[in-house]
Amino acid sequence: MKRLLLVSGAVLVIGFSLNLIWENAQAPLYQGYSGLFGHFWICFVASLVDALVLLLLYTLFAVFNHSPYWPLNAKLWQYILLSFTGGVIAVGFEKWALAVEQWFYTDEMPMVPLLHVGWLPLLQLMILPSLTYYISAITIKLRLINK
Repeated sequence: MKRLLLVSGAVLVIGFSLNLIWENAQAPLYQGYSGLFGHFWICFVASLVDALVLLLLYTLFAVFNHSPYWPLNAKLWQYILLSFTGGVIAVGFEKWALAVEQWFYTDEMPMVPLLHVGWLPLLQLMILPSLTYYISAITIKLRLINK
């Protein structure tokens, strides 16, 4: 249980950090962008939500795989499933946010044909979970080995 909590904490911190960088990098592609300092807190909150989503996905996969270090031994199909799941969640978030006018894209946002959502937010939840989980698991495992 201690290992699961340690890796989960790392997932939150690393996931939040990676998402904060990604959110701020793509922010100019959303209408109303007012510069890094004017938009930072919006990206901060979005990154907190993203980190919680990453934590939920990590926990589900850890339970399914019976290991807090599952990313270190995961098969390709598990990473593909994770990427697909993240993509589905991203499309759901984006469709909802666009429907309730939470945000709008600028004309520069590359769009996914047929889905009518931005490529960058889609790729965000397809790429960052795997990267976050792998970095988190290896960091905690190395930390525990070196104690």
